[in-house]
Amino acid sequence: MGKLGYQVTMDKTRLKIRFAFVSKGKYDVVKVIDYDYIGLLHGRKTFNLGFGDYDLFTEKIDDHANTHNGDVYDVLNTVLNTIPLFFEEYPKYCLMVRGSDSGQTFVEACRENCKKKCDSHCKNQNRRINVYTRYVNANYDNLVNDYTFYGGNEDNAEVFEPGKKYDAVFVVRKNLTL
Repeated sequence: MGKLGYQVTMDKTRLKIRFAFVSKGKYDVVKVIDYDYIGLLHGRKTFNLGFGDYDLFTEKIDDHANTHNGDVYDVLNTVLNTIPLFFEEYPKYCLMVRGSDSGQTFVEACRENCKKKCDSHCKNQNRRINVYTRYVNANYDNLVNDYTFYGGNEDNAEVFEPGKKYDAVFVVRKNLTL
């Protein structure tokens, strides 16, 4: 999907795939991409793509971290390059991509420490899903050769329309539908 990026290591269990890599920039930061099985959505077995900084001491992923390491395109391309690898392992499954900053709980937590002094609309909300949808929008004509995209949320989905705002993007390999 993406170009270039970092070399990843893969660890797979029955219903989870984890890719790890080191972001090189101002700091060396371990990043983790998790594909976790979340159950049936829209009648299809679905995995969620999770991503964040990995804390070696707590062994937890911080999916709200903004590292500012100067390598945002390498990191994004690394995440995107794992999507075909996911579909090699689970070709008939659906992949859901959404941002950890999309829900109401994020907005409430953000307001507690907000430096932007947002009024009624949180300016930090939906930044992550917007990055993914911008990528799909920009590369849609090429991506639809291999994948079918849907937009929506956990409750409903529709055929993806480039340029439309979505809470989540669902991806299946070509010729498989929701």
